[in-house]
Amino acid sequence: VVTRSEKGDWQVEKISHSAGTALPLLKHFTQTDAQLPQGEAIDVQVKFIGNPGVCVTDEAERKKLTEILAQHSCIPVFLDEDLVQKHNFFSEDYLWPVFHNMKIFDSTITGDADMESFDKALWKSFQALNNAYAEVITNNGDEDTLVWIHDYELVMVPRFVYHRNPDFTTGLFLHCAFPSTEVMSCLPVREEILHGMLSSRLVTFQTFDYLRHFMSCCAELLGCRHSFQKGGILQVEHEGRSVVVFADHFAIPYNHLIRKLSDEKVIDRAASIRNEFKGKTIIGSYDRFDCFSGLQLKFAIFHRFLLEYRSHRRKVVLVQYIRSRFTDSKRRGMVALEELQRMADETNKHFAVPGEGPVVKIVVEETSREKQLGVLLATDILLDTSTNDGLNLIPFNFYAAHSQDHQGVALISEFCGCSSVLTGAFKINPWNTGGVLTALDEAISITKEDQAERFLKDHSYVSSQTLVQWVHKNLSELKVTKSSSLIAARTSMAGPPHIQEEEVVSAYRNAKKRAIFLDNEGTIAAKAGWQMQSGNMMSLQKEGTPPDPHVLDLLQTLVNDRGNTVVVLSGRTKEVMQEWFSGVDGLGLCAEHGFHRWPPRTLACDMHAAWRSEGMSDDNQEWKNLAVELIQQYVKRIQGSIIEAKACAITWNYREVGAAGVIDDVALELMRFLDPESPTGLLHGYPVKVFMGKGYVEVKRKDIDKGAACVKTLEELGPVDFVLCVGDDRSDEDMFEAISHYFHIKADAMALSSALSQSSSMGFKKSGAGSLASLDAFGEVSPAESQSPTASPKDRPRPPPRSVAFNEDSIDLPPSASSPIMRMQVHAAGPHIFTATVGRKPTQAKAFFSDVNELTVLLKKICTAVIRGSFSRYSSMPAISPDEEHDEAGEDEPGDDFKLGRAKTNSSFLNKPAN
Repeated sequence: VVTRSEKGDWQVEKISHSAGTALPLLKHFTQTDAQLPQGEAIDVQVKFIGNPGVCVTDEAERKKLTEILAQHSCIPVFLDEDLVQKHNFFSEDYLWPVFHNMKIFDSTITGDADMESFDKALWKSFQALNNAYAEVITNNGDEDTLVWIHDYELVMVPRFVYHRNPDFTTGLFLHCAFPSTEVMSCLPVREEILHGMLSSRLVTFQTFDYLRHFMSCCAELLGCRHSFQKGGILQVEHEGRSVVVFADHFAIPYNHLIRKLSDEKVIDRAASIRNEFKGKTIIGSYDRFDCFSGLQLKFAIFHRFLLEYRSHRRKVVLVQYIRSRFTDSKRRGMVALEELQRMADETNKHFAVPGEGPVVKIVVEETSREKQLGVLLATDILLDTSTNDGLNLIPFNFYAAHSQDHQGVALISEFCGCSSVLTGAFKINPWNTGGVLTALDEAISITKEDQAERFLKDHSYVSSQTLVQWVHKNLSELKVTKSSSLIAARTSMAGPPHIQEEEVVSAYRNAKKRAIFLDNEGTIAAKAGWQMQSGNMMSLQKEGTPPDPHVLDLLQTLVNDRGNTVVVLSGRTKEVMQEWFSGVDGLGLCAEHGFHRWPPRTLACDMHAAWRSEGMSDDNQEWKNLAVELIQQYVKRIQGSIIEAKACAITWNYREVGAAGVIDDVALELMRFLDPESPTGLLHGYPVKVFMGKGYVEVKRKDIDKGAACVKTLEELGPVDFVLCVGDDRSDEDMFEAISHYFHIKADAMALSSALSQSSSMGFKKSGAGSLASLDAFGEVSPAESQSPTASPKDRPRPPPRSVAFNEDSIDLPPSASSPIMRMQVHAAGPHIFTATVGRKPTQAKAFFSDVNELTVLLKKICTAVIRGSFSRYSSMPAISPDEEHDEAGEDEPGDDFKLGRAKTNSSFLNKPAN
């Protein structure tokens, strides 16, 4: 604590660690305290960053105070008093109740009509204080520093640290509870809070239940996947990083508490309480004064216990100690002390005997380690009725207090965080009054053998799980996430590497003919929501939004470059695609995964392009009817799921159901019933395929997918020297696979053609069909005979694997003993191929973008190169192609701007922020 002396100098006093809170305990047990016994000190160099508790505006005074605190291994964060107050209000009024599963905006639950609206000003102050902490952390640490952040008040610090320097290793330990998805969804800044937590490399919770809630929130609200790695490591994939999640309950300084038991203050306090209630069984408790301590429930239960169990009257007493940590929070002070006193007075009025003292006593006091141990030492039965308590060390201290006499029985609420680790205590549901009464009766009447056995179970756990071990275990987990080798191993299992933007931009600038394929929602636009729609097959329909106008500007700039062919692909209908992208002149569109195609400007035969549909005459309505009939049965059973009907596909979508883990099993069952490859499948023999994506099962024509649409566009374009393909969903995997397969074939054909040309001087004779027909001479199948340009890449026979380097100067052909040609190294420069998915996941793409914003930044960099190029001395030169003949000018002939490829778009996007 920082104070001013009478002379005006700064003074620093140690904060009491008596209350058992985390940071004062950690400060006390670091090696900077030379008075600690050997083995009890935390043997790591620790610097503590925090608010000194005083508002200092003068720079000279700040410097003095910083130097004084440095002697205590502390670094101050200087804050305005108003900012601290608003931050505390937000923490206490919003985060604390929400994290404890309270719907704070429901006045029927809270009884507070003033809290039905969200205060954005408090949220901004909360962020500002967290950002101030992040600034101090990054200014005083480096990439080798382990940053360990504690509790919900600083939950956004990891986010701001990550944005300042993503190489920092940060861990977050949440000492409180964590809510279910239903409650977390009520918080207007839910996504921001989760993003903040996931910006750490390690997030630790008190119990696995809280961890489970957190993972559910990440999956439902952010769409994050989780994975298990070797050694039981649980990870959440977020923004291209694997965030480790861990559960480990806080521990107490056991040996330190044992020494405290011999303190006269502890002994005198315990003796005073026992003398006051001599001859009676003391049911005691030490609770915080808040709405989750269950104090009203406890008093009501004890009143009913005395009413129903007459034999225990005059033999038991309830002594309730309350820590006097009151705040101005509307949440913490929800239970009035006057109401508790009224309940106690009523019980005393009915059951207290004159001359024997009260049967219920309330004591409100400032807590200290000695006072607390004295109360717990005098207590025979510890009664905890908390309704939601993430960190409660009172039961741990209770077992430590009785370490010498091995007496005492604990009744612990199931909703208390420590109940999962204390297996010897009576577990009670405070809402089940009858069950608590029975447990209380059993605890009073327990045999010595049963009591000793229960006590030994929990005492052995408390005495073996020390604070030093807890610190070392958590720091070890944090160090593991810092290890580059382990991170690399986890990264390789989680998906491809991060996209190298500069490499893409460089390849783009050096290329002359480019093809760019982009998925829509989830790639260049946000994911879709849902809206009601009438119809006999659907009750819901995706309600998406087009890309931001800023992104549309970027697309227009790309299209205006005469060397670019830009195509946006989506599962949407052609009407929706045309509505969204009609303002981008010259853009190619593929609707319903390529079933409908709007040609890009570079492939349009005239200025009046129109939609082209693939294989309408070959369509078979029978498989659709069968699929719809079966899927309708699932829609009836799975509330919230829907059917989507498209020209070439039928989809069962259950994204909005919520219980994805359960419904995934149902989806797998539906796939088995539909499987066209199985003789028992409903669609056996039909030209369709069935696959399962994230939250949906789709039946579609076998020859229609985004990959086939990309290949068709590339074949119509002819040779290109740059390809960028980006998507985010299961349907986009067809694009990645098709493009990779297409260029493998092209590279093989080019290499063999070059080899045969060089071998002509060696006496080898070409066939009349050309060099590609010579593949038969080497025992391979000619692509010209075996592959149709319109067939899906998955249906084509794959060539034997070859070593093909697209971005190198040479292509190595596999050696063959029978042919000297196959041992040649053919020099050829291949195109630059970039396939990437949005979000890290297992994929056939070669790289990933962290999110939609990162892709937008890359497109902006590319467009900057486009505009710079448009002002070069070549920008006004007409395109010259000796292989093409120009038609005579007519009414439909494009204007000069079109022929010369001059940019007509508004380049105002250059003034917009990158993200």
